[in-house]
Amino acid sequence: MKTIVPILLVSCLSNIFCTLKAQQPPVNPIFKPLDNGYQLLYKEAFDKGDKPNEQDWMFRKNKKMGGASIPDNVTVGKATDGSDIGCLSIHFTYDSTLPKDEQYRGGGIVSTHNFGYGYYETKVKLYGGKPEWSGLHQSFWSMGLTGTNEGEGKGVRDIWVNKDLMPKENRVLEIDGFEHNSKDNALAQNYHIYTPTHLSEAPKNHQVKKDLTRWIKMGYEWLPDKINFYCDDTLISTKKLEGKWAVYAPQNFWLTALPVSTKWWGGLSVPPPSAAMQVDYFTFYAKKIPTINLIGNAGFEYGNTENNYPIAWVVPQTNNNPDAVKVVTDSLEAKQGKRFLELGCPNNSPTIAKQIIEYIPNGKYDFSVWVKGSKSKTQSVITIYVGTKAIEIPIKVSDTWQKVERKNINVSGNRATIEIKYIGKEGEVLKLDEAVFSAID
Repeated sequence: MKTIVPILLVSCLSNIFCTLKAQQPPVNPIFKPLDNGYQLLYKEAFDKGDKPNEQDWMFRKNKKMGGASIPDNVTVGKATDGSDIGCLSIHFTYDSTLPKDEQYRGGGIVSTHNFGYGYYETKVKLYGGKPEWSGLHQSFWSMGLTGTNEGEGKGVRDIWVNKDLMPKENRVLEIDGFEHNSKDNALAQNYHIYTPTHLSEAPKNHQVKKDLTRWIKMGYEWLPDKINFYCDDTLISTKKLEGKWAVYAPQNFWLTALPVSTKWWGGLSVPPPSAAMQVDYFTFYAKKIPTINLIGNAGFEYGNTENNYPIAWVVPQTNNNPDAVKVVTDSLEAKQGKRFLELGCPNNSPTIAKQIIEYIPNGKYDFSVWVKGSKSKTQSVITIYVGTKAIEIPIKVSDTWQKVERKNINVSGNRATIEIKYIGKEGEVLKLDEAVFSAID
């Protein structure tokens, strides 16, 4: 019996240790995009000049939620912590001589480019961490521009719309890599959809608390079925994209610091002279995901019957009648779903719709779309621009849905533009549905 007791004791302790070890949460591995098949396709280091490059960035300028966003509050230079880091600073300022809704000022930038599936990363030093420093809402996020709000579309993006480089309507979803209210040290994650109506649902866990005296690396990985959120290279939460949440269109990227008077977010407090959201860099990585469609609003289902603009598609202002390109809601006529795109030819003039797909890996892709319409002797065409090449695909229009496709398209320059040009007569129409542009293995 003297030898049994120690053996039993060791066995019990071993079982207890194994049970406690099994109950401990697993340690998430360090995430490195280049080790996970990604390529770096865009980097903004914010280390040149005294302002962001206006070919790549637009300035947010509006009044909202008790504060104003102005371009003057956005600068490029050295970090305020005395380090030699070149960074973007979005300053938080106060001026009592201004109208009440303009006394507190912040700012922000919005990309002139749209980014789709991939890994987004930034390194930031945020303002706040104490209740007496409340009032600044700082964010790292994706959302398409629309014309319904001056600060989030109209006026900000008009120059690019008029150059036929950006859709007039492109708000489909919103990914908040972090939202931070300066009253505390919590960085929150969230996800929104805007079609057909606005809904939001945060991932679980939906926030992480950090030491705001340090630089923090934040990232999110947007995949077809989920969004993974990262902090300092470690996975912190995941949002599943299923059912109504599974919408897609490449979206603009934002870095913003907005003064907000909302009491729930802490209310406005006069900031010190050095108050600013500082951003060391922004990077975007992408990788091939075979068979996944990279065309936004590919079935023309987004929006509602009150809005017949094809969200995520560019309708060139050079069309003699842009209204001749529209989305039609008719589930009996559509190839799939409830809606399809229709191009007409008023005054016997051609019309165009196109989509610009940027920052995608080079290589082989397949394209297809279903077409239907008025028989015509004239020859309509789909042109896919890749690098310096223009690949033309003739459209043979009939009164039944026909599939038009081109396989093994070699993408170079990390972008492709799909342009549909309808050449018909007054009263004739071309209908399109279910467009697909996807990578090959």
